[in-house]
Amino acid sequence: MNKINTIQAFTLLNPLVSRVLAIADPKIEVLSGYPANCSAWLTVYYQRKSDRWSYEWYDRAGYRRPMSLGSTIVCLMREVSDRGASRQEHLKARQVLAKLGFFEA
Repeated sequence: MNKINTIQAFTLLNPLVSRVLAIADPKIEVLSGYPANCSAWLTVYYQRKSDRWSYEWYDRAGYRRPMSLGSTIVCLMREVSDRGASRQEHLKARQVLAKLGFFEA
């Protein structure tokens, strides 16, 4: 197999490999909501096998924190309990966010 065919094969397999890894080590939704001083929605995920935390911000026009929820100083994150996260994972996620300053004004 020459160099170009090897690169093409890897390029074709790469999405497949990433999908297999995602199945083997799925993201578990742990916290979701509006952190302190933020008007964008945040979802916190944890991958148990790799011990990795990841964050997804949903910051699109028209989907900002509603004014009816009050001041952005208040943290409005909720524990997601129906996705398989353990109590320890909820606590760890809160510690990680607190360390980043998202739980306080």
